[in-house]
Amino acid sequence: MENNQSFNLSINPKIQDFAKEVLNEDERKHAENIAEILLLDGHRDHAVKALQDLIGRTPKRPVYYLNNGINHLPEETRDVIRYAGDYIDQLIKHCAHDKGKWRFLAYHSSLGPNLKRLNKILPESLLSILTKYNNFIYVQAKHSWDVGSRPHLFSSKDAVFVCFITKKLAEQIIAVSS
Repeated sequence: MENNQSFNLSINPKIQDFAKEVLNEDERKHAENIAEILLLDGHRDHAVKALQDLIGRTPKRPVYYLNNGINHLPEETRDVIRYAGDYIDQLIKHCAHDKGKWRFLAYHSSLGPNLKRLNKILPESLLSILTKYNNFIYVQAKHSWDVGSRPHLFSSKDAVFVCFITKKLAEQIIAVSS
């Protein structure tokens, strides 16, 4: 158990870099705190609720699935990260549909192609971080099954930080789409 707890308190360096790029120091401390509380006996439910409150309840899908995945932390990390990515993917589909001339294509394309279509619409800094998010987090959660010597591809701390990053990016995408 101690080895698994040590793993769950570790963070992927790429996710840590994203956190530094997207979140302010207080947000990173809050994420760190939730990641630690998640592993404390008798306090997990409090951490789960705090993370679900951060994410919110709408739009129903995929946020409903993301919140359901959060219920299964610290064990089932991949689903949390994949559904967080699905949320960003959905927001970008709507943004590409609303802001671009690819109304039909937007809803039938994945995150990567839609980001390419939005390269003149999204602020360059947001486009850059979303491209990294897609390549190093979302695509990994969907397609990478090689965990090497690790117990899981993502630790629970990774999942918590990705939720914070996702919420912050979602707010920025919504602001551009409005």
